[in-house]
Amino acid sequence: MKIRSRLLIPFLIPFLTLCASLPAAAATLDAKAARSLISDRMWQQKAPAGPGYNYWSWKSDGSVCLRTDGKNSKCADTGSWKLDGDRLCYKLTWWGASIGRKSACFRISDQGQGRYEALQDNGLTFFTFSLAK
Repeated sequence: MKIRSRLLIPFLIPFLTLCASLPAAAATLDAKAARSLISDRMWQQKAPAGPGYNYWSWKSDGSVCLRTDGKNSKCADTGSWKLDGDRLCYKLTWWGASIGRKSACFRISDQGQGRYEALQDNGLTFFTFSLAK
């Protein structure tokens, strides 16, 4: 029995290290909670290219404004949004077309401390964001 235990230790340590390094899976928001986080709110998202943030203004009428030059700047692009079950779906007119972000659907996961993730259907993170102050 001692020999088996000694053989398992080299395998057990990496396994436990891997388990400890994985983030706890947070539950995705349901449609009601998502709507309250979207409607008439502004999100700040770390810009995918370069320093700074993109700001998403979601209006309760189903319109969206994307600002790329600061939260008080003019809309760089506009579009629409809707909830499809628990997923937020948006469609812009041109922004993000070259990188596959002109339109998308995702679920929202609350990561705690005011941080959120937009999760694709495959479970991968589309982007992270927080509410703009």
